[in-house]
Amino acid sequence: MEKSEFRVLIKHYLLRKKTITETKERLDKYYENSAPSILMVKKWFTEFRCGRTSTSDAERSGRPKEVITPKIVDKIHGMILNDRRMKVREVAEAVGISIERVRHILHECLDMKKLSARWVPRLLTLDHKRNRVHTCVVAMAKIHNLDCELLPHPECSPDVAPSNYFLFPNMKKWLGSKRFGSNEEVITEANAYFEGLEKTYY
Repeated sequence: MEKSEFRVLIKHYLLRKKTITETKERLDKYYENSAPSILMVKKWFTEFRCGRTSTSDAERSGRPKEVITPKIVDKIHGMILNDRRMKVREVAEAVGISIERVRHILHECLDMKKLSARWVPRLLTLDHKRNRVHTCVVAMAKIHNLDCELLPHPECSPDVAPSNYFLFPNMKKWLGSKRFGSNEEVITEANAYFEGLEKTYY
């Protein structure tokens, strides 16, 4: 017998004022090999006593894995590109699928991760590289249109600004254990920090 058919019988015995034990005994007598357990009988007695009328399985929350279609993936991708700070919950509500499925699409299908509260691709795709080149070309054209002089400068040159790599993290450690009552105190302490460094440090 199907599960739903056993539930009909359990409901029938409940309506006839039978106890859980009597119901289990009757089911075992007529359906020896397939009768539900005593725990299952108790569960359905409780369900029916609490007002449940249906013997069918309740619909589960969320949506099945079939929601991962190219159309849904493209829609989520477009939403994230429009607003990289969008929350997973907001995407799930907008698309109408579960949060779990949205996370799966973002991490597995789109290969994205959250960085500083923004969604970014783990690796640049060919399209991303093309977009960067296009943006750079547009920016250069704008600079020339404004008659600005573009000075030659290496993109990442440690001899131009070496302090970017170690100066400020060390200063943060220096200031981290101190308490200040005003901006002037912070400035004084920062100046004292720099004055205490050897020239070779820079």
